[in-house]
Amino acid sequence: MSEQDQPIEVRPSDRHSPFHRLIGWEVVEWTDGRAVLKCPVREDYMNRGGALHGGLVATLMDSAGGYAALGGPPKDANQIDRRGVTLSLTVNYLGTARDGVLTVTATRTGGGRSIAFVSIRVDDSDGNTIADGVGTFRRFTGAV
Repeated sequence: MSEQDQPIEVRPSDRHSPFHRLIGWEVVEWTDGRAVLKCPVREDYMNRGGALHGGLVATLMDSAGGYAALGGPPKDANQIDRRGVTLSLTVNYLGTARDGVLTVTATRTGGGRSIAFVSIRVDDSDGNTIADGVGTFRRFTGAV
């Protein structure tokens, strides 16, 4: 693995949006084409039935997919304004979690200069996959 491909540590001050801070996920790995997020399961993430709300799972998958689509952290000041939007997201719910920490792994599987295809998986603390899916993301620089 080259120095350029080494995972980086993303500090809380590096978080990109107020929504990110609200949900409270942590980026634990971000390299070219791959991102891993961790998110503790909290009581306020549960639905009326006491299970993890599917909307949270989809949000985490969307966010991890976006990081993977962007191609890794900025390497210089010219890349700071990189952006991305989700074109499509398919989520397959396979289970649930009631506690512990979720691990969301997103891997870019293809695409071109402006479009990226990403495979995404969500695992519970025991390593059980509770959701998987695919996303299509558009990458660009400048304002949305």
